[in-house]
Amino acid sequence: MLCFLYWRLLVYYNGEWRLVIRGLYLGKFMPIHRGHLYVIKVASQMVDELTVLVCSVESEPIDGRLRAEWVRASVPQGVVVQELHEEMPQLPEDDVNFWSIWRKAINQYGSFEKVFGGEEYVVRLAEEIGATPIPLGRDTINISATMIRENPSASWPYVPPAVRPYFQRRVTLLGPESSGKSTLAAALAKRFNFTGELSNLMNEYGRTYDVTMKKGRSWCREDFQVIANTHIAMRKALAQHAGHILIEDTDVIQTMAWERTLLGDVNCDSYPLQDFSDLYLLMSPEVPWIDDGTRYGEQFRLDMFNFLKTQLENLKLPYMVIGGSEWSVRERLAFEVVDRFLSETQ
Repeated sequence: MLCFLYWRLLVYYNGEWRLVIRGLYLGKFMPIHRGHLYVIKVASQMVDELTVLVCSVESEPIDGRLRAEWVRASVPQGVVVQELHEEMPQLPEDDVNFWSIWRKAINQYGSFEKVFGGEEYVVRLAEEIGATPIPLGRDTINISATMIRENPSASWPYVPPAVRPYFQRRVTLLGPESSGKSTLAAALAKRFNFTGELSNLMNEYGRTYDVTMKKGRSWCREDFQVIANTHIAMRKALAQHAGHILIEDTDVIQTMAWERTLLGDVNCDSYPLQDFSDLYLLMSPEVPWIDDGTRYGEQFRLDMFNFLKTQLENLKLPYMVIGGSEWSVRERLAFEVVDRFLSETQ
């Protein structure tokens, strides 16, 4: 045990052994953002071991354990992430013993030679634990967690990939074939791509699967399970790199509808009925059916529409029917619905 402690305290550097320099960076990280990551990168170059301490209490709007997961997923390998989830005073005026309470809490993670941060408390905190303060302000990257929580869309470039799905708004399009679903999904993705450089359209995987694997023949139950699970995995991967608004062309409910249409029935309980979108746009079958060489037939459309509508209602999911026989009417209605949804949920 003694040898282990000695090894932890020493590092070989430039031909000689010296004491390990440990740094501390603590905060709420609600959520972690590019400004935090900048401080972590600076701090990592100035110490041998950097500890990022995620502090949380129960009353905060984002669970502390989730925030710690975001931090672990966002920081470079080698950075130590610890959690301090205790009902601690948050301001000096909250408790006359504020600094002694925090000193005792931090000491359980060991001793530190440097304390980093972007707030004035860093100086006093460093004094309390016998460390050197390294204050780093927001002059380089002017962003705060409050700004992100209050207006995620405007702050989106500062939101790390691991955090994006939490603040994202998902809009999914469902509908029978030849109802303009995929065309409208692309139009919505273009209209609500506020960041410009980021993709925000999740295409329908079932169509790709059919064209490359099935070619309209020999469908079985396992095919639809593969489609559903692959689509979900693709969407989760895309979400971390997409914009604030993610447009999804179909989801598991649409896959269930196709299993029912092509095989005669469907076992809804065999699908992962969770993690649904924030809003669904259900395309009605009023527009003319067009055969593009891969479609199955006009006679299925009304039945599929009714099945989709029933599932949305049974699952108590928010949806809006996009009707009308003219494409321009559908597009305008969809834009208005999504605009209103975003204004109500911002």
